[in-house]
Formats: sequence, structure tokens, C-alpha cells
Amino acid sequence: MPLFIVKDEDFTGHPEAVVFSGSADLHVRKKRSPEVKYEIPCSDDETITVSELASCYRSILNKAASLKCADIAIPLLGEDSEALPKEEVLNTAVSEISAFLQNSDMLVYLKVRNPAALALPETIEKELYLSMHKQKAAAGISSALPHVLPSLGLVYPFIITPPPFDSALTRKMNSGSKTFQERLLELIKEKNADEVTVYKNANIDRKLFSRIRCNKDYTPSKNTVLALAIALRLNLQETQDLLLRAGLALSPSITFDIIVSFFIENQIYDISKINIALFRETGQYLGERSARKSENKKTEAKEK
Repeated sequence: MPLFIVKDEDFTGHPEAVVFSGSADLHVRKKRSPEVKYEIPCSDDETITVSELASCYRSILNKAASLKCADIAIPLLGEDSEALPKEEVLNTAVSEISAFLQNSDMLVYLKVRNPAALALPETIEKELYLSMHKQKAAAGISSALPHVLPSLGLVYPFIITPPPFDSALTRKMNSGSKTFQERLLELIKEKNADEVTVYKNANIDRKLFSRIRCNKDYTPSKNTVLALAIALRLNLQETQDLLLRAGLALSPSITFDIIVSFFIENQIYDISKINIALFRETGQYLGERSARKSENKKTEAKEK
């Protein structure tokens, strides 16, 4: 099951378990059962260390697993800490949750209060900022650039410019008769990839991948195609080709597409880092919610 970063105040999910920061209380409510509270050892946000953060996440997740929770919402622990770098706070959360999900089918929401403070490694921040600036300038777009990066106040020593969106090339690549499903399964074999690893790394669940695999006429969303492209470590041309087989395309004027293209072109296939940038700048992310109660109804209807 996937990990989703969500804004605390906009969170509308209904997980079986919710953790409250500070006290780190785990509240669990099963169907037809009263709510039960479990206290998880965890230091206060303002004094917590990285090792304590990691231990707290592991304790929360292991307890939720022992209770057989299907869903859990956890706040970004240490978000208010002044002693820890924001990047380290976020990396610890994502690392611990991602490691746990490699052997679990749980759906995890990581709730943040201030998306603008989500930090990426400095080199990625600088290059992404410049890439977005150049791409939008080339497209004649006047819009807000990432709101964290300008505050760095640094002189950028180099510029990485994504290649142009070559629609003529991708049309040529797409001249074959293979459907999206056929080409996806073919790519999985070509990359010597394991299907379970692919859908987990794509931040989608088993049910959605099963629908794709079993229905040759399945029409995915752009979100799903790009997530699978990242999981398969496709280059930009291969990604464009897979999109076109689903009747989709990348746009040089859409912030979401520009960000994903940047990461693909620079061979950064860590979906957690990509989703941090996407969520901070667009409020969206790669991957799909479970087909259960938490699934986005609009997306589900579109993909049927």
C-alpha cells in the first residue's frame, strides 16, 4: 500500500488509526468497536532527536500492524523542532514509513501542517527551481515559482535544462499497435522487474495494478502512468511513449508535468522526493489511493 503526504487541515480520510503528535497517542477505532487509545513512547516535538523520531515511527507502525489496521494517519513528528533540519525531519519520516511499507499492505497518510516547509536536498532544490523558471519562461508563463527556493539566497553554479517535449518523436515511437497494458507488461519484462516491486514503488495498490493487468482496455490517469514510469526508471522518451499509448501527454506549461519531467531527465527515481516537490508546489502527488473507502471518487470514475 502507498504513502501519501496530506495537508493536516485538508485531510478528509477516515483511517482506522490516528496518531496525535506530542503525546504520540494511537487512537484506533474498528468497525462496531469503541475507540481504544494506546500510548506510544515519543519525546516532545521541540526536543526530539533523529533516533527518537525513527524509533517513534517504528513503534507506531508496528503497533498499528499488530492491531491489523488497514489505514493510519500520522502527523509529521518533529515538524516544530528548532534543533533538527527540516530535511532531516522529513527524510526520517519517509524513510521509516517506506521501509515499513515494503512488507506491509497498510495505507499510510503523513499529515503536515506547513507544506511550504517540506525540504529536499539543496542541490535538487536549486536545480529544480532553475529548471521550472526556464521552462515556464520558455512557455511564456507568468506564475509563482517554488516558494521555498528563493529564500536560499544562493548563486547557482550550473543549470540543468530539461529537453524539449518532442511530440513528433513520441508520435513516431507510438506508431506500433501495442496498447498501454501490453507495453507496460512488456517494459516490466524488459527491465527484469518484479510486478509487486513495481506497483509498490509506483505508490499504487495491488487492486489498482490488478485492474490494469487484467483489463487490456483499461485507461489509466496521467498520475498512474507517470508513477509507473518512475517505478520502472523510464527515460523521458519512454515515458512519453507510454503516456501516448494511454492517450495522454506531458505539457511544458503544467507545473506538475514540469516537475516530474525534471526528475526523470535527471534520473532521480525516488518517488518520495518527487512527491515532496509535487505536493509542495501543486498539492498533488504520484500514485493512487486504495480502491477501498479512501479512494478519490473522481479519479476512480475517470479510470473506469
